[in-house]
Amino acid sequence: MSQPEVNKKPIPWKLMAFGLFIPVFILGMALLAAKSDAENKKQYDLERAEIQKRVELRQQREAAAQAKSE
Repeated sequence: MSQPEVNKKPIPWKLMAFGLFIPVFILGMALLAAKSDAENKKQYDLERAEIQKRVELRQQREAAAQAKSE
């Protein structure tokens, strides 16, 4: 008695590898975006602080000039 021949389907390794690659790629891009966003936020905060200093200095000069003219 011989056993019937079983047709095994080939395992689609490329498809499985691609299926694992997609989530890893998405996570990597998300981490890169978060890191970039943190750097941008830090830069914007520095620029905002510099602008605020300039505004305060200008207001002080205007107040001093106004007090001087009175």
